[in-house]
Amino acid sequence: MMFSQFLHISGKQEVAAVAVPKTGSRLQWVDYARGLAIMLVVYRHVIVGMKRAGLPVSQLMYDLQEVVYNFRMPVFFVLSGIFLAGSLARRTAGEITKNRVFTILYPYIIWGSITVILQIVFSNFTNSKRSWTDLFNLLLDPRAIDHLWYLLALFNTNVLYLLLNKLMKDGWLHALLAVGMYVLSRMPVMHGNSFMADMCYFYLYLYVGVKLSSILLVPEKREKILNVRNLLWLIPLVLAGQYFWFQIWQMEDYAAEERKYLPLFFVINLLACYFMYIISYKVSLLPRTGWLAWLGKHSLYIYILHVFVASAVRTLILKTIPDLNVWVIAGICWTIALILPVLLYNWLRPFGFDKLFSLKQNN
Repeated sequence: MMFSQFLHISGKQEVAAVAVPKTGSRLQWVDYARGLAIMLVVYRHVIVGMKRAGLPVSQLMYDLQEVVYNFRMPVFFVLSGIFLAGSLARRTAGEITKNRVFTILYPYIIWGSITVILQIVFSNFTNSKRSWTDLFNLLLDPRAIDHLWYLLALFNTNVLYLLLNKLMKDGWLHALLAVGMYVLSRMPVMHGNSFMADMCYFYLYLYVGVKLSSILLVPEKREKILNVRNLLWLIPLVLAGQYFWFQIWQMEDYAAEERKYLPLFFVINLLACYFMYIISYKVSLLPRTGWLAWLGKHSLYIYILHVFVASAVRTLILKTIPDLNVWVIAGICWTIALILPVLLYNWLRPFGFDKLFSLKQNN
């Protein structure tokens, strides 16, 4: 019953006026959702980095991040769609585009360039081998620049929605286009073109987020859709969906299998996102859980800096305590990679460090 409302797509104009608080307050549960998602993202990159460095990463350690690989990033794109709809109720498309340039595209170019340059200069100490031509991949093939591809995909999907929402007055046609782009993203023609593939793949998740804004930005509706009682029917579906996806994910020819089950995988991913949002909403109501919202509120800085931090911590540990248990190494790297980026950002702000993350005034 709730899930049909969760996925409802109307045929009317894309964004209706959504009642969004005009104060500086944030939706607490959203910060919790971002906090949970960024923890999963950082764990993956810590484990992958350890494996590339030749550490004896067990299959269990690796599978703990692989089994949630499919829905971690959709969580962010759906949330972005929710906020995009809220922004359109208050600001023009031009104002929002300028904001996205200043807060998403700008730090992507800055930190993508820094990443490539550092990997070239310190090539003897990194897992990635770069050349100066990799700077062109910032726009040509962003997946080649490790984890930062997400920022460009987020910018592209936001700006594309603003454009299509202005050009396409038929909501059903827009929905059909979003589905078509999703299917196209996994066709062989997109291989090696992560700029287009990521934009097409994640656009549908952002679009769903926009449609969900009329539910999740309204307190009365949000309390019903994110009620913890919905977990009674949701958890079995999520577990079954993740089990099925993970079995396909482990197949040698995953790309071909993914195309076969693409619509089902989309539903599986949305169910997992829904699960994350319910958990986040429930946790946000509990005492002494503000640390998770703190992580979510600073998720951009964590996302950009955590790979640098985890790599430095791992290198330091291997040079000082090389025989340390791999689980302990992972735990230390994971914890510091989550916390230190935020501390560095706040410590160095007085020296202009924040200018590397945004062009907005009074950031």
